Amino acid sequence: MSYDSEKLSTKQKILNCAVNLFAIKGFTETSIRDLAEAAGLRSGSIYNHFPSKVAILEHIMEDYSANIAQIYLQKDMQYILRKNPNPDGILACMQLTFPRGKEEYYLKVLFVLFQEQYRNPIVRSYVTKDIVLRIEWNIKAVIEELIKLKLIRKDTDPDYWVKIGSSLVYSFASRSMLGIGDGMPDFVGMNMVDLLKTTFDFMFKIHSIGIKNR
Repeated sequence: MSYDSEKLSTKQKILNCAVNLFAIKGFTETSIRDLAEAAGLRSGSIYNHFPSKVAILEHIMEDYSANIAQIYLQKDMQYILRKNPNPDGILACMQLTFPRGKEEYYLKVLFVLFQEQYRNPIVRSYVTKDIVLRIEWNIKAVIEELIKLKLIRKDTDPDYWVKIGSSLVYSFASRSMLGIGDGMPDFVGMNMVDLLKTTFDFMFKIHSIGIKNR
């Protein structure tokens, strides 16, 4: 392993540990010492890669922006929705925006950013402009594709369901940050997914045109 690749590997290890700790303990409560212990490094080694904890958070935001796909491949969407014309298909399409094999990591990143937005105006601006709008665009793109494929009625209003979906995301993030209800493990696992599935299931019941939900 070259020096550069070893340096990159250490940097990524720090970022992975930071995402996990920020999600569990919170950004404010996590110290550089905590990060160093989790990564198996000395505290000074963290500063060789990042000048501060804030710099780590900023890098996580940049990494998220650089690695999340901005556009769907229409053929992938059509294949998924034809095979699964139901809420599972919608959620599978939404996951197309995550790099394959890194879905759980980026769900944790999302949780950290949603959590930190209440304390940090820079993160709040980023979440509003780059995450919420992207989530809304993703939902709208899928619903419009469902209409094109004649899986739901053409008079279905995508914007209406987009607002419901994004408000659920915000509501869940707020509850988790405040310690009300379920926390991080369920966000990565089931509960956020269940909320969205229930919403899209309701949409299908109202707007389906003869496609039976599986």
